[in-house]
Amino acid sequence: MVRLGVPALIVAGLAVIALWRVGAPAGGDGIVGTAGSVTPTPVARLEDVRVREVTSPRTFWIGSTDQDRSFVVLDPDVKWTGEPVASPRPALEPGQRLTLVGIVRPSPAAAQAMQQWRIDEATARSLVEHGTYLHATEVELPPPN
Repeated sequence: MVRLGVPALIVAGLAVIALWRVGAPAGGDGIVGTAGSVTPTPVARLEDVRVREVTSPRTFWIGSTDQDRSFVVLDPDVKWTGEPVASPRPALEPGQRLTLVGIVRPSPAAAQAMQQWRIDEATARSLVEHGTYLHATEVELPPPN
């Protein structure tokens, strides 16, 4: 339980900080009411994170140690920003620094993750143990040095 709890608390804390920094939208114009309830989705913005290990063309681990790592899945329509963006999908490399914006989601079953993202069994098991992942909708590349 502690093994899953600590990474989940880290991701949840980062999501709360990200939501606090973003704040509420200005003005109330154009807000449409809805019936029923909506479960809020934790949105996170992780700045200047290091790519630790690339596990497939759309997935990778970030963080500097096993204790602070998080799994990231790039949305098929991920928005790339920053310089230089030479192609719609630049190759990610270990050690590379990025800023990520996305939605924190619970990890799927290992078999589903392997099929959906084409990751190996060890990565899928590690993801399930981790408990959550970041579904990245935007990747910002740092400016060239």
